[in-house]
Amino acid sequence: MAFVSCIEFNVSSTKRSAEFYKQVFGWDAQLFSKDNDYWTVAHGDAPGIDAGLQKAQGAPATVAVITVPNLDQVWAKAMKAGAKVAVPKFAIPIVGYAAYFTDPDGIVVGVHEYDEKAK
Repeated sequence: MAFVSCIEFNVSSTKRSAEFYKQVFGWDAQLFSKDNDYWTVAHGDAPGIDAGLQKAQGAPATVAVITVPNLDQVWAKAMKAGAKVAVPKFAIPIVGYAAYFTDPDGIVVGVHEYDEKAK
């Protein structure tokens, strides 16, 4: 079953935002990838979902990322239902695949499929 696995904060400065959220919530953001300046905040054993900080491509925003068992199938359903491509499918090495679409109201939604073999 699909579930919200993380919320991504698309921000103007990842370092500034990491420090802000540390001061406000005690979050310990860790650099996940130097290539795309992506930071993660794991919730550990506490209730909740993980968070990600990344450089905004446009206006700063938050995006829910939904983990699905088969990204290609969900993608096809979304496109058929009226979604529009925001970011086509891409690999996250050793983690899986992700893509982003906008729903009919223009809300950006991320979809993710775990696959340790992703390159």
